[in-house]
Amino acid sequence: MKNKKYTVKFFKENLPEWKRKKDSLVLKLFFRPLSFITSSIAANLNITANTVSYFSILLAIGACILFIIPNYVCNIFGAILVNLWILSDCTDGNLARAVKTQPFGDFADSASSYILIAFLCSAIGFNVYFNGGMIVEKECIWFVLLGVLASSGDTLMRLIYQKYKASERSLVDQGILEQENDKRTDESQTTSLLVRIEMEFGSAGLLPVLVLFGTIFNMLDLVVIYCFLYYFLAAVIMIAKYLIKSIKRTKEVESRN
Repeated sequence: MKNKKYTVKFFKENLPEWKRKKDSLVLKLFFRPLSFITSSIAANLNITANTVSYFSILLAIGACILFIIPNYVCNIFGAILVNLWILSDCTDGNLARAVKTQPFGDFADSASSYILIAFLCSAIGFNVYFNGGMIVEKECIWFVLLGVLASSGDTLMRLIYQKYKASERSLVDQGILEQENDKRTDESQTTSLLVRIEMEFGSAGLLPVLVLFGTIFNMLDLVVIYCFLYYFLAAVIMIAKYLIKSIKRTKEVESRN
């Protein structure tokens, strides 16, 4: 396999059907086709999926730093890095599925997206504070708050979700509960409303494109509002969902005893 020539066609043909269906419209039209090219180059240079994932972390951090700098050119480069980040995210997935999976591959891939959203929304909020936007003037502190709430909302939502799944897994291992199907990770759930919303409106969907156009046309204040509505309000809904779910499943266990 070391001397194998990896082609664009190879990666295109090895993209699983469930993944093809789950991809957002933005990925299908632009980033996924480009990722077949970058995956081919990476594979032929013996660049691994984890290496691409760790590089994408640098892209995420670099993008956020560039957005905090109150300079239009720096901000444009920041927006470009965000879009290169989603391209690298597609690339490492292609490499892991079609060439070779690596230990901690899921961790490396997830860490990249966690870091991006944890800082990007806040960084864009500060950008609006320094530069203003389409509907607000400079030094509007509310947009810093909205950006921070969006970032913290996404991080908090992930923490609550992961802790719930860890608790559930522990109870399943003890034979106390049955494993519940998770639509977010189930490969067959390609038409689930929850999955579609997450794919179309999150970091693998509209967000990178909105960041790019928002930067070019000085509309990042609208992007901050979008991030707040999507990430913070989604966090409130999801946290409520898992709190209610935990109460229901606790009663389910107790009713058997």
